[in-house]
Amino acid sequence: MLFIINERLPVMVVPFLEAALTYQRIESLSGKLLMTDELIRFFSKRTPDELEVLVRLTMGEVRPEYEGIEIGVAEKLVVKALYQVTMVPVDEIEKGRKTVGDIGLLTEEIMKRKMQMSLFSEPLTTERVFGNLEKMARVEGRSSQDLKLKMVAELLHDASPLEARYIVRIVCQKMRLGIADMTIIDALSYLFTPGFEKASLDLMSGSGLEKLHPLAERLPERSTSVLYSLMERLSIPKKEGIPPDEASRALAILEDLKGSIQKNREKIVRAYNIHPDIGYLAHLLSLSGMSAVESIMVTPFIPLRAMLGERLSSIGDIIEKMGGKAALEYKYDGLRVQAHIAREKDGTKIRLYSRQLEDITEQFPDVVEFLRNGFQCSSAIVEGECVPIDPDSSSFMPFQMISRRRGRKHDLAENIDQVPVVLVLFDCLFLDGRDLTTEPYLTRRDSIGEAFGGIKEEIDPEKGLVLSKMEIVDEASKGEEFFLRALEDGCEGVMAKSVSDQSVYQAGSRGWLWIKYKRDYRSELSDTLDLVVVGAFHGSGRRKGTYGALLMAVLDDVSGEFHTLCKLGSGFNDEDLAVIKEIIDEERGERENVWKNVFSKMEVDVHVKPEKVLEVVGAEITFSPNHTCSFNRMR
Repeated sequence: MLFIINERLPVMVVPFLEAALTYQRIESLSGKLLMTDELIRFFSKRTPDELEVLVRLTMGEVRPEYEGIEIGVAEKLVVKALYQVTMVPVDEIEKGRKTVGDIGLLTEEIMKRKMQMSLFSEPLTTERVFGNLEKMARVEGRSSQDLKLKMVAELLHDASPLEARYIVRIVCQKMRLGIADMTIIDALSYLFTPGFEKASLDLMSGSGLEKLHPLAERLPERSTSVLYSLMERLSIPKKEGIPPDEASRALAILEDLKGSIQKNREKIVRAYNIHPDIGYLAHLLSLSGMSAVESIMVTPFIPLRAMLGERLSSIGDIIEKMGGKAALEYKYDGLRVQAHIAREKDGTKIRLYSRQLEDITEQFPDVVEFLRNGFQCSSAIVEGECVPIDPDSSSFMPFQMISRRRGRKHDLAENIDQVPVVLVLFDCLFLDGRDLTTEPYLTRRDSIGEAFGGIKEEIDPEKGLVLSKMEIVDEASKGEEFFLRALEDGCEGVMAKSVSDQSVYQAGSRGWLWIKYKRDYRSELSDTLDLVVVGAFHGSGRRKGTYGALLMAVLDDVSGEFHTLCKLGSGFNDEDLAVIKEIIDEERGERENVWKNVFSKMEVDVHVKPEKVLEVVGAEITFSPNHTCSFNRMR
């Protein structure tokens, strides 16, 4: 069920300074629980409209990622706005931008030099700031940059230096709070779980718990630190001087409360995985409660977060892990695509989304036509891999070929001819009003044939739709044979999938129902590589607020120059990402300052001083036009 939220509640009066102070405190914290508590305080006792706006501001967005609506303000435009507001010369601001390296901190410092607030300044509210951000994101046309400049300047004119820091970071989409979507969900699960007040009263009424009354009184604050402090002290009753029976009773109450929080978190995560708009979910929770979030269903044109697989190093281990039998599919080396299709009165509507939930429909008009021509039902959501093929032999080409078409808006026809693709379908998540994510894998695979009658595993460049090659195996030797055929056919390995009745589609999760087996898991590189971090790319989705990938380089010990070798984006857990962010933020700087001896063709979001070394394992070394390590060395 999709809840349409149209009715706007009374205009909010949340001062933007309150948001700025909250963000400042969060920036000073390093623990996830402490950050969560700040968000809980910030989000509590808000109207649905207020909460949605605060969540979106905290995430640095005006709409969910899949809608493709971005604020689109570059730092150079902010420099112009700063000049208009402060009259500090542009050259001086640009010099500061290169030395400070953080446009938000630079703006704050420059704003402190304003002599005084204008007589016509008005206090900023979050509603006003967000309203200007929405206008910036939607303005188009020849004069769009002038209008954006005017709106940024209007906000800076009325902003305090601290407010200006975060306004500029938001418009440039460089919030740098270290808060990801799951941290927001943690805060929401505490805010919308009932029982804190009752637990507080129960603990206050117990005999022998007087020492804990100050903490118990604070339970209604819904703070993680209060809950965990109480549980920790109750777990050592002798040391705390608490009667053991009373400690056990109180601890059971808090365990139940903690369990309720976890269950509600799982409900919100489930909803987010099939409707990845955290602002909408926050609004819905505030408006209608947890039951409304539980009612959210898979809906065409709202992309699901992708299911991911674990990995093992042998086919035998995979078959054993899956209970003695597994379906092996070719793992194609392409671009993962989630296609949404629906027949409407004025024709067939089709949208394509990447694994990162980016709308890539306009980049692949040929794939849209393949789907339109082959579709035989009313509505569907299917997943597949968009794979480049050789126009002469129809054999698969390396993934790097398809990157030539990513982000292209011009010369599409020429690129389609030069880099033809096919869409290899491997899953069906929704068909004619039926949510198939709760159905077993084999049922979902059969539904692909129902949606696209006659689809086959053989490549037909004219039809452009291919069914992924699959074989069910129960012996390691047969699995190895299938794996070797996949490599011979130009694939990167196989994806093993459970064929049990419980083999549901776990949106947004990485689990053992799917297991990857690729060439690199066989450790074909006999040794690890010591690579130097020289750059970083901002993360999206679950990695938003951290870095999603690193640019790695090697040192030429003759010339003393660093040459890029690869992007590194896998093998990190959440703890690794947090540590990596801290390290990179210490070593980051402007290109001309930290990349004096780094040679790269790739543009990065953050330039890093080449000092930190990582030990990296990989599958093989391949040719790439994107990295300078091979220039004048390989032919």
